[in-house]
Amino acid sequence: MPDLLLGRIAFITGGAGGIGYSIAQRYLEEGASVVLADVALDRAATAADSLRGFAREGAGIVAVEIEVRDEVSTVAAFEAGEAALGPIDVVVANAGILFLGPAVDTPLEEWSRVIDVNLTGAFVTAKVAAARMTAAGLDKGRIIFTSSLFGVRGGVENSAYSASKWGMLGLMKCMAAELAPAGVTVNAVCPGQIRTAMIEKLSLDRAELRGTTPEQEIDRLAATIPLGYLANPLQIADAFIYLASDLSSYTTGQELIVDGGVLVG
Repeated sequence: MPDLLLGRIAFITGGAGGIGYSIAQRYLEEGASVVLADVALDRAATAADSLRGFAREGAGIVAVEIEVRDEVSTVAAFEAGEAALGPIDVVVANAGILFLGPAVDTPLEEWSRVIDVNLTGAFVTAKVAAARMTAAGLDKGRIIFTSSLFGVRGGVENSAYSASKWGMLGLMKCMAAELAPAGVTVNAVCPGQIRTAMIEKLSLDRAELRGTTPEQEIDRLAATIPLGYLANPLQIADAFIYLASDLSSYTTGQELIVDGGVLVG
């Protein structure tokens, strides 16, 4: 093992499943300790237990509860994680939700819910992280947003999600400029289509809208990808390794698109 994250302490929101879970696994494999933060503490605790075997000697993993839209809750989650593992120097703002439907049919409350969780939640997470990193003098701090392929291109039935992920990239670039003098880098990963529970639900919803089957919708997605398949979440997690490690020491304010070639194909 190359131990690219040896000694690092990472905080991952939405860490109990999907990409967040895979990021936690890869971080543990590379030597980091992990604070697994999720809105459902029982789910986070179960995920942490299942990941414990990936931790390297001397590293650990703890579960904490977080409501990413609430600054008080977010500060408390950071404090709990640091009390258990030490100063946090890698933060992944990953928590997110999806609403599927044409823009003209999207209820305002659903629009607000997606924007609040995905964009405001990312802002609160990054704001709290940046304040704590700079106060602690962590000159190798890393803040990484989970954006999306839909943060750099449009897509049908995806207006709220896409808007939240585009907004996240603007936030990322502003914070990268502001935090560069402190040595804290801020970047984003923009995953394409991944075989996660979110994609499974999206495929189910689209099948109901279109009168198809979920597997037909998965096949439809795969046909749009030059590499020919939906990614395994661990393939996406490897991009988060790069942005958390010293390999990216001169990289800030960037979106790393991991989409199997969709944008060029």
